Amino acid sequence: MPLTPADVHNMAFKKTSIGKRGYDEEEVDAFLDDLEQALVGLIEENHQLRGRVARGGPAADQRPSADPRMSAELDMLSAQLDRVRHDKAMAEQAAHEMRGQLEQSRTRNGAMAADDQVSRVLTMAERTADQHLGDARREANALLADARSTAQRITEEALASSEALERDARKRHQEAIADIAASRDALLQEISDLDSLERQYRAALGTHVVSQLQQLEGRAKD
Repeated sequence: MPLTPADVHNMAFKKTSIGKRGYDEEEVDAFLDDLEQALVGLIEENHQLRGRVARGGPAADQRPSADPRMSAELDMLSAQLDRVRHDKAMAEQAAHEMRGQLEQSRTRNGAMAADDQVSRVLTMAERTADQHLGDARREANALLADARSTAQRITEEALASSEALERDARKRHQEAIADIAASRDALLQEISDLDSLERQYRAALGTHVVSQLQQLEGRAKD
């Protein structure tokens, strides 16, 4: 069972038998051994905390994964972006084919005036292809910007979570240091109290011995 500051404060040693000074040596030695083990445990825990903080704190093995909702949103945006890129490629291909057909028609007709209806249809088709291509580009740019914004938000939230974990690790480290200091102070105070009690006991014992000797000398004279 670990030794607590309360155990140190409430510890009471047995006094030795008459004729011996101080407290029971075995109890004092056992108590000091327990204190030493407690301090060693606290120091080892402190070193472990320092090592974890130096390696990046518990965030290295406790860092939370990205929010599933954010990951799903990012996956959806990526899928939409892929579809838009595909539509864009198809629109570009259609526009290219229509332009080629228009040029072929103009070449075949040569100096002859092309039929107005055919010309209008080809022109309209070209405009429609250009419009689809422009819409696809705008949608692709919007989706790309949205995806970048989402990725930035996920990164910032992950960083904030990591910083919170690091602050928590530092707080626990400081608490461990404070516990070690408190245990050390309690131990020093207990040692000081034991020294004071021993001095008082020795003084009282010396006074008692002197008094007994004086009484014996007085009886001898009588």
